[in-house]
Amino acid sequence: MRKILVVEDEVELLELYDMILSKDYIVFTTESGREAIEIFDRENPEIIIVDIKLPDVSGVEVTKHAKSKNPDVAVIGISAYRERFKEVLDAGAAIVLQKPFLVKQIHKVIEDVAPSKQ
Repeated sequence: MRKILVVEDEVELLELYDMILSKDYIVFTTESGREAIEIFDRENPEIIIVDIKLPDVSGVEVTKHAKSKNPDVAVIGISAYRERFKEVLDAGAAIVLQKPFLVKQIHKVIEDVAPSKQ
């Protein structure tokens, strides 16, 4: 089963992601960019869903770190702030979704950006 790391500072959204994705993926969740980097280094997930604006380390920094360790990791940036999209795409995100978005579409987005299974 694929591993997904979800980084989101809104606890309700974090719980929603976990509920929606845990049936099909091994899901790791955190509200902290710093902890996201630790989880990434320890678990090496294939996919990261990351809010760009986090209280400590930004989603852009999380993306840069992950891509430097594993260029094949698929990153889905999430933001309510359209002006931040380019920043995370330049850091290596495959796509950015603007909040609010339809959570039921997340499976399709994940499959579209996920690295192919060997």
